[in-house]
Formats: sequence, C-alpha cells, structure tokens
Amino acid sequence: MDTFLLLILLVIAGFLSLNFVNKKLQKKFLFFTGLEFLFIGILIGEPFINFINKNFGISLPVLLSGEGTVQLEPVIAAILGSVGFSVGFQFRIKDLLNYSIEHFKLSLFDVFLSTLLMSGISFLIMEHFYKNLMTLNSLLTNSLIIGITSSTLSHSVLESLKNKFQIEGKNFHTLFLIPKLNNFLSLFILGLMFSIFHSGSTGIISITPVEWFVVSIFIGLFLGFLFFIFLEREENENKLLIAILGIIIFTSGSAYYLNLSPLFINLIVGLVIGNFYKSKELIIELFKKLEYHFYVIILIYAGALIRIDNFLIFIFGLLAYLFLRYFIKYFSGWVAYKASFDKTKFNQIIGKGLNTQGIIAIAIMVNYQQIFNNQLSNTIFSIIVFAVLINEIFSTKITKDLLIDLNEIK
Repeated sequence: MDTFLLLILLVIAGFLSLNFVNKKLQKKFLFFTGLEFLFIGILIGEPFINFINKNFGISLPVLLSGEGTVQLEPVIAAILGSVGFSVGFQFRIKDLLNYSIEHFKLSLFDVFLSTLLMSGISFLIMEHFYKNLMTLNSLLTNSLIIGITSSTLSHSVLESLKNKFQIEGKNFHTLFLIPKLNNFLSLFILGLMFSIFHSGSTGIISITPVEWFVVSIFIGLFLGFLFFIFLEREENENKLLIAILGIIIFTSGSAYYLNLSPLFINLIVGLVIGNFYKSKELIIELFKKLEYHFYVIILIYAGALIRIDNFLIFIFGLLAYLFLRYFIKYFSGWVAYKASFDKTKFNQIIGKGLNTQGIIAIAIMVNYQQIFNNQLSNTIFSIIVFAVLINEIFSTKITKDLLIDLNEIK
C-alpha cells in the first residue's frame, strides 16, 4: 500500500474514532469539543510520524513538518487575529453598566491573582532547575505565559449549562458575566508582555518597550477607526465580510512582521468597531459562520505543534498546572467575596466556577510559540494545550455541582 494512502487512512480512522469518543464525552459532561481536531494535528505532525516510522520500519510522509509550520505562520497569525477581534468586538463599553462593582472586583482579583501567583510559582520552579540553562528573559516570558493562560475563562461551558438546565441565580449570573471581562484583560496583558519582551526586532527601528506598546495600540485604533469611517453605512454582507477579513489580515500581517501579538492588536480593532459601528448584529452573524472553522484550524495546528521533550517533566508540569490553577481560582473567588461590600452578588465558593478555560488559552500559546522559543517552550505549550482540554471536560461538572450546592440548579 502507498505510504501516503496509509497515512490518510490512519488520519480518517483516528478522526472517526475520536469523534465517537467525543460524542460520548459530550453526553456525559455536557460540553467538550475539539478533541478530534487536535488529534488530527497530532497525527499529521512531525513527532508522531517520526515515531511511527522509527518503530514500525515504514516511511510515512510528514504532512506538517517544522518547515511547514513556519510557512503557515502568517496564515495562522491572521486566524489568531480573528480570535482577538472577536473578543474585542464583544466587549461593549455600555455593557459594563450590567456589572456591579463586586463583579469588577471578582474579575480583577481573578485575572491578577491567577496571573501573578501562577507566574510567580512557575518562575521559582523554573529558576531553581533551569537558571544555568536559560536566560532571565526566557524564564520570565515562560512564567508569564503560564500565568496569562491560567486567567482565561470559557463562556461555552456556561452556555451548555444554561441550555441544559433552567438556571436562575446570582452566582450563575456572575459567572456568565465574568469571562468577557477576564478574556479582554488577559489579551491586554499578553499585548503588554509582547511589548516588554519584544523579540526578533526587524532591525528597521529600535524603540523602547513602552513605545512598542503604544505602537500596538495605535495600529489597532487607527485601523479600527479607518474601518468605521469608510464602512459605517455598509449593509451588504459580502462587502462587509471582505472588509472585516481584509482589516484582520492586514492587522495580523503587521503584527507578525513587527513580532507583536495579532491577538492584542486585533482586540483593539474589534473594540473600536464593536463600540462605534451601528450594524453590530450583522457582524456577529457573519462571525458565527466563520468562528467554528477558525477554531478547528487553530486546534489542528496546535496538535501539530505538540512536542513532549521529557515525558516526566510534562506529566509533573500538567498536574501542577491543573491543581495550582484550581486552588488559585478558588482563592481568588474567596478573596473577592471577602473584599466585597455587597455580599449578595455571589457566594464565597464562587471560585469553583472559575475553573473553565477555553480555546483562547490555546490561541495565546500558539501566538507565544510563534515568537518565543527556548528549552521549555515546547513542553509548556504541550502542558497548556492538554490542561485546556482537561479543564473543558471537568469544569462543566465542577460548575454544575457548584450551582446545585447553591440551589441554582434543581
């Protein structure tokens, strides 16, 4: 049998089997998606193909090699940009009126405690074991990206619970509000990190980290207002879709060339358009048609990027990440409750419901992997990707049990 045909059959068999498993998991845990697409990425990635070829004496072709992933980086940057645009577009300033001061406190405590504590603990561990093997900048960026990904939340888990059960209550309402603000703040911190630790300068300009951050914001604001000025009254779906994709591609290309974050710059573009453009619902409907396909590509690409250099370090890091994140989320919810003046907005155990994570964390890691590369970046990437998948499975049950305990699900 032709080796290429054998590989295609292997991928198809893997997809069908994982799709079956995925449906079973969805029935039991209510929501979990993407497993089969991540698995496809692993199957066509260089590490898995090399493993098969080495141990079974065959010569399967590598569909997505290291060189291939490099060639796809500009395309992936554009798809990442669409994710950032979506987060910024959904962040409406007038919607902040729906938040009480206690909701703001919970989100701020969650984002900053998750980022600071996870980053701090990660830095101490890596500094102890790798201080002679890695630069200080690499230690800091690795630690920060672990903290930033831990601060993101998934809205899909709450949507699935809402569709499955009749839920009414202050805690569910709070949990439903928080992800939008958390994810916006997480991408904002990501943009700040890319500016402070700016890597691989083009050599054309040499500016300070503060100036890089200002440049990132300026590009987003300029292109956002440019879109608004020229297409304010546009109602044609096709023209509007082409214009939006054009803006995202151009913005992402600029970010990719300048080694900035397309997630962050498109976040600013989406923020401007979402708050000033009149036909917001039309753009939302257009993006609903594309969002799922973008996520599928990100998952396949992420699967192909998975590299486990040391299995023991990977397992230890994964378990440490999952447990630390869970307890830090619980702690941040408890601190926010104790710091609140109005104790009626949410319960002191609300932190159990903050364990969701979402694909935004994977998008952040793909973005990080494009720019920063060191001895631990592959392992950290693999840890975060698998942690997101595990959290997507179990956070639904944890959140459901929390709402049952608080008498908001009967």
